[in-house]
Amino acid sequence: ASNPGLIVADEPVSMLDVSLRAGVLRLLAELRESRGLSLLYITHDLLSARVVTDQILVLNQGRIVESGVTKHVLQHPTDPYTVQLLDAIPLPEPRQRRARQILEGDVPSPMAPPSGCRFHTRCPHARERCRVEEPVLADDGHEHRTACHFWPEIAATEGRLAAGTSAI
Repeated sequence: ASNPGLIVADEPVSMLDVSLRAGVLRLLAELRESRGLSLLYITHDLLSARVVTDQILVLNQGRIVESGVTKHVLQHPTDPYTVQLLDAIPLPEPRQRRARQILEGDVPSPMAPPSGCRFHTRCPHARERCRVEEPVLADDGHEHRTACHFWPEIAATEGRLAAGTSAI
């Protein structure tokens, strides 16, 4: 298409070296700006998503667990799954350390997802409600939505969630 209104980019930089990645990300960002096109950017690389997107949806086993303005969601994650994804990003300085929570439990099968919250089998904050009731997206009043039954309580008691992460 010579003048598309939408580009669907599925892992466009996943197998590229650093210099090529930067060039492709710059090109996608420039195309968005100069042509006013929409970009559906599908990736597991949250750092690259920050470069080319304004809005983000974080999915776990096909369900949206967090959404909002990309920069805000990545700096102030409120869903435990998003926090775990961000914790998995290596820090640029090898000597730099951060507290990480190692996930335990079983990774559920996408063919037979668990009842309730799909992350409850590995979530360090899971309770009985998580096992039986699927959470719905709740808005924090600032267009940041989270699908976790206990995110306000977790954010209030665990300053790390409320303060964001140092990875991004």
